[in-house]
Amino acid sequence: MSFSSNLDLSNFASVRRACLTAVLATSLFVGASVARASDSAAAHTQIAQANEAGSEIWDPIEPVNRYFFEVNRFLDEVMLKPAAAWYGLLPQGVRTGTGNFLGNLRTPWTVANDGLQGEGARAGTAVARFFINTIIGFFGVFDPAKELGFAHHDEDAGQTFGAWGVEEGPYLMLPVLGSSNGRDIVGFVVDAFLDPFNLLTRGTRLDWTPYARGGTTAVHYRDANKQQIDDLQRSSTDLYATVRRVSVERRRAEIRNADPGASPPSPRMTDGEGPGISGPRAEAVQ
Repeated sequence: MSFSSNLDLSNFASVRRACLTAVLATSLFVGASVARASDSAAAHTQIAQANEAGSEIWDPIEPVNRYFFEVNRFLDEVMLKPAAAWYGLLPQGVRTGTGNFLGNLRTPWTVANDGLQGEGARAGTAVARFFINTIIGFFGVFDPAKELGFAHHDEDAGQTFGAWGVEEGPYLMLPVLGSSNGRDIVGFVVDAFLDPFNLLTRGTRLDWTPYARGGTTAVHYRDANKQQIDDLQRSSTDLYATVRRVSVERRRAEIRNADPGASPPSPRMTDGEGPGISGPRAEAVQ
């Protein structure tokens, strides 16, 4: 998309921030309305049951979630999937380097969340990865830290809240953002405002870069998982239910710092699960 040369960048950024705020406000309103509509004791019991062994999922507004799931599938078909197809024409090395770079940008926020969770060893690993890959790996395009034994991992505010024992709340399928829950909506807001990369660029002429990072991550993530998404769509008799189960179980595994495996993601337009797949994970699923 091109813009006229006399477009005021600051006004355009304000419009984008307003749109993002509107989406977040709508999501928070939905979550709050669900909580108010349910009896508190019954809701607490349902949430506790949903947290047990990943076998039950609290989905009190399933018809609304299914509607937004179809909206997201439509957006995926007309926007994200074609963009990912063009991106997929790039050499594998370029795509892997892009994933590495995106993951490196996220690493300082991973360090912060590791620290908040009391995971000193994991925080140390993330610090080592950031400095090694930034200095030796050409700002994270390459991943020499992996060869030195410092494995990649992601952490975000939603995972931190989960590690602190905050209940996940109702399952939500958000427009554009994809699978989420009440806890992760709050985590997403915290991520957006406190991620060091966002803080450094906010209020500057580079305040458009977080949006560029989000869009590039979504395209990279979609390309890296295209085969899994296609297989899931072909084999599932109830795609919504399958995506809901996979998304919830994967998220719970991430909070436990367990290996979530290569479970396919839900169709999404942005990085609802952190920065998306970085180089090593992208290689694993392709």
